[in-house]
Amino acid sequence: MGYDAATVRYWLKAYRDRGLAGLYDAPRSGRPPQEKHLTAIVQAQAGQPPSNYGYLQACWTVALLVRHLRERFRIQVSAATLRQALKRAGFRWTRPKLVLPQRQDAQADEKRAKLAQALADPQATVLAEDECDLHLLAVLRAMWQRVGRQLRILTPGQNHKRGVFGALNLRTGEWFYQLTDRKRSVEFIALLASLLTAYPVGPIYVIVDNAGIHTSKAVKKWLSLHRRLELVYLPTYTGHRFNPVEKVWHALKGHIAANRSFRALAELDQAIRRYFAAFTCEDALRLTNSEVTRAAQAAVFKSAENLPQAA
Repeated sequence: MGYDAATVRYWLKAYRDRGLAGLYDAPRSGRPPQEKHLTAIVQAQAGQPPSNYGYLQACWTVALLVRHLRERFRIQVSAATLRQALKRAGFRWTRPKLVLPQRQDAQADEKRAKLAQALADPQATVLAEDECDLHLLAVLRAMWQRVGRQLRILTPGQNHKRGVFGALNLRTGEWFYQLTDRKRSVEFIALLASLLTAYPVGPIYVIVDNAGIHTSKAVKKWLSLHRRLELVYLPTYTGHRFNPVEKVWHALKGHIAANRSFRALAELDQAIRRYFAAFTCEDALRLTNSEVTRAAQAAVFKSAENLPQAA
């Protein structure tokens, strides 16, 4: 009915103290509401799409909802009153967001099992890898501004982008990255080769999404010649949940590109290198704290606890 807990407690107390007499409103000034249950009715109607009632519109507007209440419920209400009822019912005028279709990955269970196996291997090096693009054009984000003095950001004369490949050791926080002109399998293989050099001993698992540059014939051929390194593919559309490197990209863009344009790629490259020069292992692990990172570290702690104690 649209009432909160404090209101219910108030009337319960009134009934307990004075019985039925306590449930009647005391005399007061002002006109009583014409429709006592307006909030509950608005909550029920606005919670369903207009198409359920035969309207062509895809979403509710105040004008459409006023008309709907008048024609369907014989409720005469002004636009201002309806806006108040919408706010009481928990509705706000905001933009929706686009999401990827939730398609089923036929190999999802197999990929999750492989991911769990890699994270549970205390002898292996486990890294998460991903790529992103940074443009000369600014990334627009909300900020505090004086009323009537909206910040104006100059756009570059011609926009260019820089590709960034990054890999994070989920147990130590070591961060590896490469700046590239393009994002292709050849650049991805170059990053994998650098990881083999950085970790010359033991198996290496690299967690990646299902992008074409990770599954190409060239990558598979290279992997067949370097068996010590193995790619662990995530289930489709789960990169933002299971790949902690996504958080690194979000922080990078927020620090160097939020509401700031660059004049040339050299200036952008300098900003990226300056950011990662101060990006410590502790910063990386704190930023990328997630279920995947915690699982990778827990396997090492568990293995250490099971080691025999020295005499």
